[in-house]
Amino acid sequence: MSRFGEFVVSYVMKTRRPQVFGTNADFRNRFLTVAAVGVLLAGCGSTPPVVEQTPEQVAPATASETEELPNVALTDDLMYDILLGEIALQRGHYGKAAVAMARAALSSRDHRVAERASLIALRAKDYDRALDAAELWAELQPGSTQPLQTIAAILTAQGRLDEAERQFSELIKHGDPSVGVVYRRIADLLAQHQDVDGVLDLMDRLVKMHPDDADAYFAKAYLADRLKDTEVVLQSLDNALSLRPGWEEAALAKFSHYATRDDREGARRFSEQFLQQYPSANKLRLHYARYLIDAGDRESALENFKTLAEREPNNADATFAAGLLSVQLDRFEDAEKYLERTLKIRPGNDQARLYLGQIAAEQDQYEKAATWYQAINSETLYFEAQVLLANVLRKQKGVDEALKHLDGLHPRSDDEQVRIFLSKEQIFRTEKKLREAKLVLDEGLTQFPDNLELLYARGLVAAQLELVAVHEQDMRRLLEKDPTNAHALNALGYTLADQTQRYQEALELIDQALKLKPDDPFIMDSMGWVHYRLGNHELAIEYLEKALEKREDAEIAAHLGEVLWVTGDKTRAEKVLKRALKKSPDNDVLLTTIEKLKQ
Repeated sequence: MSRFGEFVVSYVMKTRRPQVFGTNADFRNRFLTVAAVGVLLAGCGSTPPVVEQTPEQVAPATASETEELPNVALTDDLMYDILLGEIALQRGHYGKAAVAMARAALSSRDHRVAERASLIALRAKDYDRALDAAELWAELQPGSTQPLQTIAAILTAQGRLDEAERQFSELIKHGDPSVGVVYRRIADLLAQHQDVDGVLDLMDRLVKMHPDDADAYFAKAYLADRLKDTEVVLQSLDNALSLRPGWEEAALAKFSHYATRDDREGARRFSEQFLQQYPSANKLRLHYARYLIDAGDRESALENFKTLAEREPNNADATFAAGLLSVQLDRFEDAEKYLERTLKIRPGNDQARLYLGQIAAEQDQYEKAATWYQAINSETLYFEAQVLLANVLRKQKGVDEALKHLDGLHPRSDDEQVRIFLSKEQIFRTEKKLREAKLVLDEGLTQFPDNLELLYARGLVAAQLELVAVHEQDMRRLLEKDPTNAHALNALGYTLADQTQRYQEALELIDQALKLKPDDPFIMDSMGWVHYRLGNHELAIEYLEKALEKREDAEIAAHLGEVLWVTGDKTRAEKVLKRALKKSPDNDVLLTTIEKLKQ
């Protein structure tokens, strides 16, 4: 079956039930194709795929209880043709079924049989016979728009747009169930046609029948969007909004048009202007806020989610999003407010409890953090909460209590068992017990010798213990299994640059890592450090400054300070080091560097 032929079958079967095709929500969802942004983006769609109808799906026409039916004598010939048509259809002999049912329609002049004949002929790809049957159906049921829709679909599929236009005009005049819905149905049908200019011109003529109807322009915009005519889309949506100011559905469509084409300036300009003029357009605000997350503008996204949360106090999604963004921006007071409000709206949200526990722990409120973690019961978050609780117990009651808690957990998978090993290692490392941390990782790798996380973690601890051979062995083994692991390449390269004189080898490793992650500030830091070791001081400063600009990290600052000091720029070095010391007064690398430079 041809592409258009398949569509006509699908279209006719759908449009026998007007509600399925053309509701505002359905049409908007087809038009609105907003890009996916972070955790929350809402959906898009296009015309549903055309499928072949089985004989069972070509359902017999039925009459309503109030419909006056024609008085047709059930002759032997008529009975024969109907039975022949139905049996042939069931057996897959569609051509024979179409011929028999067409005879039955002509002899009976019953609109139900004519409808049935039209649909079966479509199934048989006999479009001329389908058109004849549909025209007979229209003649026999003059008050119905269903045959008009079928005729229009067939004519459009055959490329007979001038003839289809007459049928469309009749459908618009009937306005069943409304003019706006009819325009949307027509747009959906025309969107399947390949003659872009032809169908747009046709739609333009049809819209002129109702030049003051915003729905007509919205339908035209939908058609233009499907045909990828950007200029007509925006012009039609502007016309719709001009006729119906504040129409949020059209505003969503215009925002979507900008967003899906990655026109960030257009999406931002239009959304902010519309929301300023119509602040209660909550659906647009939600989509725009999600879009801002994807664009990396968390500040603006937060402001929009906060506005939405205040306007819709029971909107758990907006409130939760405001809480999460506040956490990311270290605005803990706001985060607590919105996350606690989320729990009042949606008490089962254990994710909110997890974040509230982390906020409390960050603020050294250990009892409060433990209470939040212990209240988590969901299967997916329980283990995560218990691991985080172990770190709280370390701060509250010491290392032994934290380790005892981890030993009491019952991992349900290898991944969870690995997480326990890593959590124990982190506890020892935080307490600066590096040898104990390595012993835990040794035990983990005995049980899971090929686990990449354990290999990486032991490699880092080995580097801190200046066990270069162990570090290199673990990182090389990891890279055998994952050759493009930028972090492993960087760690090995940095260690070779920092603790050996294999500078050229280190440079090659770090260069590979930087190509994989060109914006990573820690890899930039390693590149600066290896160039320092090679004596390329200007290049070292360039990389280290870029790294510090991207992330204010104490170790990056220590490296930059040392290079500046050694190259004679002691004033600037002191400024960099003092600023870092103010933010990270307990960082070992920073303190060691300052002490070394003093000596």
